[in-house]
Amino acid sequence: MVFVMYRFFHPPQSGRPSADRQDLYARINGWVFLQRPFRKTQDPHPPHPSFGSAAAAAMQSPPPETAAGHTGGRTEDKSANPETTLGSAYSPVDYMSITSFPRLPEDDNAAAAAAPAPAPGDNTLKLRKGEENALSEQDTDPDVFLKSAHLQRLPSSASDLASHEIASLRETRTDPFTEDCACQRDGLTVIITAGLTFALGVTVALIMQIYLGPPQIFNQGAVVTDVAQCTSLGFDVLERQGSSVDAAIAAALCLGIVHPHTSGIGGGGVMLVHNIRRNETRVIDFRETAPAAISEEMLLTKLHLNPGLLVGVPGMLSGLHQAHQLYGRMPWKDVVTMAAEVARTGFNVTHDLAEALAKAKDQNMSDAFGHLFLPDGQPPPSGLLTRRLDLAAILDAVASKGTSEFYSENLTREMAAAVQAAGGVLTEEDFGNYSTVLQQPAEIIYQGHHVMAAPAPHAGIALIAALNILEGYNITSQVPRNSTYHWIAEALKISLALASGLGDPMYDTSISDVVAKMLSKSQASLLRQMINDSQAFPVGHYAPSFTLETGAAAAQVMVMGPDDHIVSVMSSLNKPFGSGIVTPSGILLNSQILDFSWPNKTRGSSPNPHNSLQPGKRPMSFLMPTAVRPAVGLCGTYVAVGSSDGEKALSGITQVLMNVLSSRKNMSDSLAYGRLHPHLLPNMLLVDSEFEDEDVELLQAKGHKVERRDVLSLVEGTRRTNDLIIGVKDPRSADASALTMSNVP
Repeated sequence: MVFVMYRFFHPPQSGRPSADRQDLYARINGWVFLQRPFRKTQDPHPPHPSFGSAAAAAMQSPPPETAAGHTGGRTEDKSANPETTLGSAYSPVDYMSITSFPRLPEDDNAAAAAAPAPAPGDNTLKLRKGEENALSEQDTDPDVFLKSAHLQRLPSSASDLASHEIASLRETRTDPFTEDCACQRDGLTVIITAGLTFALGVTVALIMQIYLGPPQIFNQGAVVTDVAQCTSLGFDVLERQGSSVDAAIAAALCLGIVHPHTSGIGGGGVMLVHNIRRNETRVIDFRETAPAAISEEMLLTKLHLNPGLLVGVPGMLSGLHQAHQLYGRMPWKDVVTMAAEVARTGFNVTHDLAEALAKAKDQNMSDAFGHLFLPDGQPPPSGLLTRRLDLAAILDAVASKGTSEFYSENLTREMAAAVQAAGGVLTEEDFGNYSTVLQQPAEIIYQGHHVMAAPAPHAGIALIAALNILEGYNITSQVPRNSTYHWIAEALKISLALASGLGDPMYDTSISDVVAKMLSKSQASLLRQMINDSQAFPVGHYAPSFTLETGAAAAQVMVMGPDDHIVSVMSSLNKPFGSGIVTPSGILLNSQILDFSWPNKTRGSSPNPHNSLQPGKRPMSFLMPTAVRPAVGLCGTYVAVGSSDGEKALSGITQVLMNVLSSRKNMSDSLAYGRLHPHLLPNMLLVDSEFEDEDVELLQAKGHKVERRDVLSLVEGTRRTNDLIIGVKDPRSADASALTMSNVP
């Protein structure tokens, strides 16, 4: 059953359809819907007999007049226009218009049955006469109007559009739009072409905006440092539209003022900078270098009597200035002056500094050190307001005159004289010959993440080796903890052993082969096969190892700014308070020479031949600024981490990255979880106070000799997930601070 729709040019003015016609049509606002069966030529499914009305029977068998007046079993007007053809196959909805007002064939049939047969030719005459009377009859009854209206069929379906020749209507088997539809096809082509052109234009504009325009994707920032005041200073730089590197420089200088036991302008460090939009990374190495006149024989003396021999050429200011030249946005003078204000206006003694000074009190420090840091012979309590006007004056001079004030002027002579007075060999020429080193990072793809770390002579390469080994275990949050911790402990033993053999590749070409093996995933697979899932082994089972220097301290700064840069900075004086030598201007000098290896350095030590002392050489270190980004595209997880506890930095950073990248933990939980650290000689597994007793028992069951320590390492970090940036401090630290801005203009 289908509905055929008719439209009256002059709606009926009065009357209602008779009862026997109500099942055939309905009138709505001048439209008449006439019910007709849907059928095609040779319809295999004729209408059901219950359809019921005489009209239905008439439509199943065309009346004689229809056959006589029109050929081929279809109704057509005299123009034979295929678009006005009323065929025997109806679409689900047929649209018809009135062209004249003859009587319908079914009414002519009834009249013909009651009258004598007409002579040939009379049929046409009667029909035309009926047309002349049609308008007067429809004025009184819509049923009469239906009988008299000559309807013109309008095309409304694919079958209508396909009927372009005078032939019996048949089922369409070809696409009607492939013939005689050039105008429609051309219009569709225009629409598609315009749409593709618009999409291409938008795509090109977005790409140009991303790579050439100002940052639009990320508009947040985070700063994390060891001290709340230095975090706030870095944050202030970002608010003044400074770059991420500007903020890191100011914060690093601030830490040298507030935490003189971990870093300062008398030391050195390493900075890793990653440009997110360009996917470019630089490592700026400003570690201290050995003086030109030093030799291993000099170090066989009693070093506590000649602490000047421990001092390397400081690189802190040179490295920060180099970073500013590459990435700075604010003037150098403004950045350094902001740090000088901290020394001038004062700062509160932190818990960490008070604890370090309490330990230094019992050591053999110089009178200059005691006068500066231990007034009245006692360490200051935490919270005490302290000013360093001497450092403020030095930084003011460096801000206005540049780093030449430090490396070739009065300060240079002063530092060289102080070192020589303490038995050292550092000269003014050593300062003049110092230069920073720009390097590419050590990097791998780990579980869909691009991990970047400081290259040799730094232990970032050992972090890469540990991740390569652990990647084969497919560690997730679903893997049992006892297996995960065991694998991590054994992998860290291997990576620490490999790190103990690193040295400066600029002075030892064989380091390139060592580095290549540590980066190799196939080599990592071989090492992984040596790990027994149920039994712990000493480090000698996996690789030879050399004695590692312990007890180093460091300062850390992490910045993710709105300029789409990730910055991680690690700086150090080596041992707490370095050599303990303080110049008359107040500069505390480093003890980095202790990071080299030499025979009989300590009793029973095994020196690393690749890390031997040579003039101008940089020692091996565990300063490990690290950054992570998605391996493909911009969307995903970005991380910057660092750690400040010597060789324990390697184990701390590895476990935090495993928590974030493998176990999919948030940054806060990843830093808070208990950590372990394998001590190579003697063979012992250290765990911190946050490590659960249940996990300790599981490790002991696999043969680990476990010993608890209060704190093993402090790890701080920032994380960016798409457009959300967060800075997180290690909860073990009482002084560290993280600040995050939600919007930066």
